Amino acid sequence: MLIRSQNSEILINFNTLAGIEIAEGPIKIIITSYITGCSYLLGEYSTKAKAMKVLDMIQEAYGDSEYTKYVIPEVCRILSMKPKTEENKAHAGELGEMLKKGMTFQMPEDSEVEA
Repeated sequence: MLIRSQNSEILINFNTLAGIEIAEGPIKIIITSYITGCSYLLGEYSTKAKAMKVLDMIQEAYGDSEYTKYVIPEVCRILSMKPKTEENKAHAGELGEMLKKGMTFQMPEDSEVEA
């Protein structure tokens, strides 16, 4: 799974991270990821409760993305047995886009998180 930072300037591969943590920033609570000595700011939140909620959202998104890895081959198998109509091609395309979106987690803005 990929994680896109709140400002959209950083894209992190979750599977290569050593960890993600909540820390006290100079003004706000921050969420950072770290990989062998490098730390990346992923988002800033007004309260620790909001940051914890975002961490819960990342955990859930990761679980969903892992599940999706197992679902994709079965979906592809089923779709390959369907007639190649324009409608079926459109449905397959829509499904593919949905699955791709589920493989990237966009860090939400502070205002989008309810603690």
